[in-house]
Amino acid sequence: MFENDLVELDADETLAAAEANEHTLITAETRRLHIAAHWADLHPGDAVPESRLPGSERAAQLGGDGTPTVGDFAPAELGCALRISDGSAARLIGDALDLRHRLPSIWVAAQAGQVPAYQARRIAHATRHLTMAQAGSVDRQLAPTLGAVAWGRLETLLEAAIYQADPMRADQEAEAAARERFVRLGRASEHGLKLIIARATAGDAIWFKATIDRIADILAHDGDLDPVEIRRSKAIGILAQPAQALQLLCRHQDDNGDGPGEPAEARPASEEITFDEPGDFDEPGDFDDFDRPGDFDEPGDPQDPDPPADPPSSTHTLIEAGDTDHHSLNLTPPPFDPERARPRAVVYVHLAAEALTAGTGIARVENVGPLMLGQLHVLLGNRCSISLKPVIDLPAEHISVDCYEIPAQLREQLLLRYPADVFPYAATVSRSIDIDHTIPYLSPDRGGPPGQTRIGNLGPHVRRHHNVKTHGRWQVRQPEPGTWLWRSPSRRIYLVNATGTHPLGNTDYAQTIWHAAAKPSPALVN
Repeated sequence: MFENDLVELDADETLAAAEANEHTLITAETRRLHIAAHWADLHPGDAVPESRLPGSERAAQLGGDGTPTVGDFAPAELGCALRISDGSAARLIGDALDLRHRLPSIWVAAQAGQVPAYQARRIAHATRHLTMAQAGSVDRQLAPTLGAVAWGRLETLLEAAIYQADPMRADQEAEAAARERFVRLGRASEHGLKLIIARATAGDAIWFKATIDRIADILAHDGDLDPVEIRRSKAIGILAQPAQALQLLCRHQDDNGDGPGEPAEARPASEEITFDEPGDFDEPGDFDDFDRPGDFDEPGDPQDPDPPADPPSSTHTLIEAGDTDHHSLNLTPPPFDPERARPRAVVYVHLAAEALTAGTGIARVENVGPLMLGQLHVLLGNRCSISLKPVIDLPAEHISVDCYEIPAQLREQLLLRYPADVFPYAATVSRSIDIDHTIPYLSPDRGGPPGQTRIGNLGPHVRRHHNVKTHGRWQVRQPEPGTWLWRSPSRRIYLVNATGTHPLGNTDYAQTIWHAAAKPSPALVN
């Protein structure tokens, strides 16, 4: 439909349409910020009743210094209306309050369409740690450049303004950054491949890269004809088996790189891949904690660039991968048992009985994704010993117990069937998650029925959503195992099942479905 009305436009008219569309987007995003700020006004933290019950609602300051508090259950309902997580909704509210109360010039510019809302939100996020006065200083410095420079340049000006507003904290953050090191797996998987993201000191990163390059060269020396980037990837798998890596490096410690393949030459220590800021972006400018890594730029050319003809700049130092003076290479390996030195891991593979019978089909591997059955040997490799656990037959008769505590076998079966948080639009997939009784548990001593702790009356939630359900006037029903109906405090109905979240609204039809789900089918109750 949209394509058809553009067919007759010439270049000038197309640009005019682009400008008009951009104005509409900016206006809509700014309106969204207004709605978020108004929602905060409707749920002030001062109005939250005091309670000593664990997990009950509290007043929370979602914005920075000088912004009003908000009831910490409020973002959950707004997030459902916007089809984003409650964490994203909380950040949206915090950004809106920061702009309105702490960054008035940027707020005016956003309302005038001078700056996109996502840029205004990034400024709010970056300045949240500043005091009210310091944020005002940044606001005044940036105001003249809003809409006049690209975001990359504006971001540089923002960083300088923050340093100028709080130079002591800038020094402290530089020291703290040195302690913010990590190694994590990327969220995305494709054809059994996964990304590894790490932050380390420059020296450690350079030596790790040198070791990867060394093993890649050894593989070429031994006849591996794959391109260097693929051999580097294989080198990571070899390093994951320390015994094998040590044997390989010791066996080739006297090689000078004159065998088949590429010479074992030094490579620039400055070879890098640049990453975007980590986050789970539900929308532009949304900054989640780096629970699960976000997008990043892939290298444009899979092959190594040609070695530079000129010496590198004096600001860069090349470290020879074969430099045996480095202390990490001056080690005499102790006696070891390669089998005992292997790392241990539990791999959950989900597949249908038909796939086992036919020998073909799709397997789903937790934290990896779907794989063809024939690809499992690539995942498991030929260097590991495999110990099979008993098969868990998920369609089998449900386990049920009369006690409140959930047996390990039942928890395992539940998380294999429903690995994700079942709150509307929740994003968490984790094994360290709360398991909650849909119909609250009632002790048999007080008249509770048998078999209350069973699949069909349980659901996984992160602790925050567990608290929202318990204390935040949200209601949930599970008419059949794997289907949850949620009703928000404003009576909006959301259906959550294996296909995701489906908003049903606040219509008579939705309320009829809600009331029909008041009691599960007798056939589902053990």
